[in-house]
Amino acid sequence: MVGEKEQWFGPGETARRLGVTTKALRVYEREGLIVPHRAESRWRLYGPTQIARLHQIIVLRDLGLSLKSMRKLVGSHSRLRDVLRLQRETLESQQDKIRRAIALIEVALCQIDEGRDLSLDELANLTKETVVQQTTDNKKFAARVEALIAEQDPTGRTSRTFDEIRKQYSGDANTAALKAIAAEASRLKEAGDINSEAAKELVRRMRSRTVGIRRSTSQAEQALIRDAYAKTAAEAQARSEPLPLDPAVLEFFRQVAQGMRERGELE
Repeated sequence: MVGEKEQWFGPGETARRLGVTTKALRVYEREGLIVPHRAESRWRLYGPTQIARLHQIIVLRDLGLSLKSMRKLVGSHSRLRDVLRLQRETLESQQDKIRRAIALIEVALCQIDEGRDLSLDELANLTKETVVQQTTDNKKFAARVEALIAEQDPTGRTSRTFDEIRKQYSGDANTAALKAIAAEASRLKEAGDINSEAAKELVRRMRSRTVGIRRSTSQAEQALIRDAYAKTAAEAQARSEPLPLDPAVLEFFRQVAQGMRERGELE
């Protein structure tokens, strides 16, 4: 018998409270993602455990995971904490963008109310920042990478490694340095010379920044993280979304590094 102090809901009420359909609940049950309690009348009931599981499912769905992928992730309290953290980061990123967009709109409205026309530059900036999603959503991108890592590594070890890498490279100073490196990398890629001294020097500089990561992570972990990044980048490109770093730039520097190794200029 279910606990008297616990709240239990039928499919209709559960679906209403969570913003999904009863059909979705049936799909999740059929796929083994959720197991509702059965009352003596055989009615399906959803209590605290099922609601917590459904929260994980809905968040992972919104992050783009397939039903098969979700089955590997949902269920434990530690996983719920990870899912909640990813959801919080994504919502915070969206919140910041919405605030900036509203502020720009307010400025534009004041200018119009004062009888002043918006310049072409102001109109272009307003469109870019409030209509066209042109800036890279790094937090959402990283959350998707992390979700894919967790999907392939149920032990959570590589997820913890990735989280440590993110912490290591967080902060304004690191962000600015990485942006400068990305800009320089793009310029060198456009030049197209994989044997140039400038390209080789940048490879050495990039490797010096990641020497600690390479020493503290296994080859398998590095490969899993690279694979998750590549898949996330491919998904973003399919949606015409900008990326933290152009895959063509990464490929260019892979070729530079490969040539350096072949010539004995790199370990």
